[in-house]
Amino acid sequence: MQMRRPTFFERYALFILMAIFFLVPFALRGARLSLEQMRNDVKDWLPSDFAETSELDWFRDHFLGEQFVLISWEGCTADDQRLDYLARLLVPPPLTEEDKNKVPIDHRLPDFIGDELGLYYPGDDHQGWAGQNEKWFLGNDATWYYLLENGELYKWNGQSTVIGALSRAAERVFTGGNSADGDYVKKVHEEYYKKPKLLQARLFKSVTTGPDVLAQLAAPGGTLVRDDDPSPKDLEEAREKALSRLTGTLFGPDGEQTCLIVTLTDAGKVDLRRTMGHGVLGRPLGQLEELAIQAGVPLEELRLGGPPVDNVSIDEEGERTLARLVSFSVIIGLGLSYMCLRSIKLTIMVFFVGGISAVTSLSLIYWTAGRFIWWLDPTTDAVIMSMPAVVYVLGLSGAIHIVNYYKDVVNESGTLRNAPELTIAHGWYPCTIAAVTTAVGLGSLATSSITPIHKFGIFSAMGVLATLLLLFTYLPAALQMWPPNAAKKKGESKPIEPSAAGQWIRGIGDRIGDFIIAHNIKVALGCLAIFLFFAFGLQYLKTSVQLLKMFDDDARIIQDYAWLEDNLGKLVPMELVVRVEPEMLYYDEADPEKALNPLALKNENKVDPKFQYKFLERMEMAQRVANVVEEYLGPDGAELVGPPMSALTFAPELPDAGNSTASLSERYAYSKQLEASFNEFVKSDYLRVDKKNGAELWRVSLRLGALENIDYGNFVNDLKQVTEPIMDAYQARDRILAQIDKDRDGAGYVNAKVALLGVNYEAAKEAAAGKSEHHDRYGHLDATKVFSETLRDLLVNARIKLLDHDPNVHSQERLDYILNNNRGHADYVVLVEPNAIYDMGAISDNANIKGTFDVTAHEYTGKEIPRMYSDDRPPVSLVYTGVVPVVYKAARTLLTNLIESTVWAFALIALVMMLVLKSFRAGLISMLPNVFPICIVFGFMSWTGIEVDIGTMMTASVAMGVAVDDTVHFLTWFRWGLDEGYTRSHAIKEAYNRCAMAMFQTTIIGGLGLAVFAFSTFTPTQRFGYLMVSLLAVALIGDLVFLPALLAGPLGRVFRPDRKARSNREHDDDAAETPSEEPSAESESPAAASEEMEEPRVYPVHGRSRPA
Repeated sequence: MQMRRPTFFERYALFILMAIFFLVPFALRGARLSLEQMRNDVKDWLPSDFAETSELDWFRDHFLGEQFVLISWEGCTADDQRLDYLARLLVPPPLTEEDKNKVPIDHRLPDFIGDELGLYYPGDDHQGWAGQNEKWFLGNDATWYYLLENGELYKWNGQSTVIGALSRAAERVFTGGNSADGDYVKKVHEEYYKKPKLLQARLFKSVTTGPDVLAQLAAPGGTLVRDDDPSPKDLEEAREKALSRLTGTLFGPDGEQTCLIVTLTDAGKVDLRRTMGHGVLGRPLGQLEELAIQAGVPLEELRLGGPPVDNVSIDEEGERTLARLVSFSVIIGLGLSYMCLRSIKLTIMVFFVGGISAVTSLSLIYWTAGRFIWWLDPTTDAVIMSMPAVVYVLGLSGAIHIVNYYKDVVNESGTLRNAPELTIAHGWYPCTIAAVTTAVGLGSLATSSITPIHKFGIFSAMGVLATLLLLFTYLPAALQMWPPNAAKKKGESKPIEPSAAGQWIRGIGDRIGDFIIAHNIKVALGCLAIFLFFAFGLQYLKTSVQLLKMFDDDARIIQDYAWLEDNLGKLVPMELVVRVEPEMLYYDEADPEKALNPLALKNENKVDPKFQYKFLERMEMAQRVANVVEEYLGPDGAELVGPPMSALTFAPELPDAGNSTASLSERYAYSKQLEASFNEFVKSDYLRVDKKNGAELWRVSLRLGALENIDYGNFVNDLKQVTEPIMDAYQARDRILAQIDKDRDGAGYVNAKVALLGVNYEAAKEAAAGKSEHHDRYGHLDATKVFSETLRDLLVNARIKLLDHDPNVHSQERLDYILNNNRGHADYVVLVEPNAIYDMGAISDNANIKGTFDVTAHEYTGKEIPRMYSDDRPPVSLVYTGVVPVVYKAARTLLTNLIESTVWAFALIALVMMLVLKSFRAGLISMLPNVFPICIVFGFMSWTGIEVDIGTMMTASVAMGVAVDDTVHFLTWFRWGLDEGYTRSHAIKEAYNRCAMAMFQTTIIGGLGLAVFAFSTFTPTQRFGYLMVSLLAVALIGDLVFLPALLAGPLGRVFRPDRKARSNREHDDDAAETPSEEPSAESESPAAASEEMEEPRVYPVHGRSRPA
């Protein structure tokens, strides 16, 4: 008797499973390491070549304060000793020369190596790993260092790679341990070995307290105290002035509540959780909270705010909600899987595929980013944390389809022999096409310029393709080793009976299928009408990327921000920088060796000194910007921002504009005095010198309400409307003075008579006094008033004799006097605002007038501001930066990318479907149910005003991917039926019988499993949860209602049988299937139709009629 030859999986199933179980730990390790590198910074979401991103990088390179942390608590006043104590703990005062010789170990010593290497001590877990009782430190760029007992510090040469891990594992097996191969770095004091935390890099760079700044301004010798021997009244007045400047920033409305403002070092920004983490999920408290406890501030009273707090809160809230809800999701999924599959073995297999697929997708970030995918860094963020759930659902879907194919094979062949091979023979084609099309849809997100979504697209597509390896290797091998039902007799199997729930679902599906086929036109038109209604609403879709909207109202960060803004002031940073190019800088000291800004003095494009701006005039630039913003957008205006902070906050009150001898003398003395304090202003972090070309940078720092629903786009536009007229006034000043000087052959411009026409000067004076009502709640204004006031002061300070005419106040006689008076007429005319009474042609022809200037284009109209360092950037300009412009740009980019990625996904998937179906028209029609869930769900969000955030933007491509997965399986069996000679109605029913159960199971298990995330307190996860449930449900309707209705109707005629399949079948049933509202014979008798189809359902798996 000839022995039967063992099948492929009978021979190799065990080896396949061994290989997979060997690789699983590497996937788990990669996923863990990816999670440890979570970082959320809105600046990193945009490409570095975006103007908003590059300017924020430039700002952070020059100033410290944008990345600030504000710290306060109830009762934090100048009398609270904990305030000063905590400040000294965060940033200890410098060591004296005497202390440097006494203290053996201290991070303030000049040769401290911890800051240079960015060292962090993770604990004793790694101590003695190499058998030398060494202690391990993590440094910059994830480099490891180890410290020996004798104080020698080494840089470890090992690599955290798969090859490195394998080599170390082999070393342990053969030698019983590991050895450390490292390069000698430095010998440090042996005390550091005993107290390794003291060798850690400093995390906090600077600390500022409200009382310290108040003393700097109002104490004897302070900026606002002019007299050497001030009286108590003088000190009290100075204190009141100082408090008015600091209220809303460093002091609360009551004048007592105060705070600390801390900036971070580069080491402190590497891992914000170790800097200021709250100790979630068993992690240790961040150093900031540890020091707060040491200072006696209870954690429940501690209030934190600022951009780093936002970022670390996103990290922790995302981790916390996932850890809390993933277990519930798994439990629900397992329970539903068992109810649907009625087999513990099958349930475990299916969940292994889904779970390991999800883990693998996350581990790919660590193993490939920065290595094979070199342009991406191996960090995770709040958006990428949704990826495992997507891959889990798609992996689960593929596994369920394979399991259902397996059941069909076993039931129809009556044997377990060859069952895994036949299952793959049936399933490889639809599963591969489904995975490829889904990966194409997800991969379309890689076109996004928002980095988290770009990464999501790449790694989710890779994760989906990786599921195919498990579907075609692990799953059949596991089915071979542990079949769900053992054979009672050798070579035979027990039939795998469907569950009661499965039979009920199948019965419902049959009835629904019969109804759809009988009423296909009505069903298709109904679906199409709903589709078009919601698609029309997509034009109203809104996006948002405001960070605090990611948190539940009860989240700690929301409570902290609410308290801080009630008791101190607004917190969201918006930064303005007045940039004065080096050629326009006037310094009293002209010797580059002694100059405060030698880089500017070396500039080759210097203009004549009489056109340059003195130090006082440059400080007034920042003052004008700060004043106009506070007036129109601040507490007395639109109430969008708090009081601005600038160098003026720390300066004495500046003199008014004027051209009298006394005024000029006072201004000159003030300018010299202020210039002598140049370095003090630099220390305040509100004045810097550009590192590249020596331009002077005057910072004006604004704060918006964190919990107010401010449209950042409108705000940035309002801000430019308010401030750009000031910049235009400076450009007009330069042009006017240069022309006058040219006309005088270089003799200067002093005492030239200039007339300003159309200034509306009386309103401008009211605006200067803060009495005008020319703005509304949103900060709209008449830009002419701001422009006129600024230009007037600039020309007065240049010793120009000004004449003015306001058409609303002054008479025609005054205009004639300005233009024609023999003794006092103007030499030059500047048209500020056009008016019918100003005939500029006649004025230009007037013999008294030497020149005219049209400066009417001073309103901001959305013009693009030239990029930094560009040749066409004006010598005096404003840089708008901070979190607000970046968030606004991200929101606009988000909507653009949503549209682009969806279009790309549609186009690419449609192309694949056309190739698969071998028909252009069939490919397009098959895409209708694929875009059906996107239009319904996102259209509903549009009509109801729900904003799309960065956590839900990518669900559009996910929805298309899930829909395509089921569409491919349904159409594969539909085409198989046509190839077998079935009518279209019979082919649809066959597809229902083959796929409907798997689709239901995927939706129920995956959808309800992910529904748990809808209860998250982290808004992106919450929205992702209910959106995924909605999308899965609507995708099911699209594939089991809309698609069959299309296939049964007139459009279904484009889905022809394969030419090879119908070469021997010349049957054409199109005439018999003409749609009618009356049920056809076959639809009237579903039972008869079922009997007709019963025999062909047992198909020969090796023949032509297998789906392929």
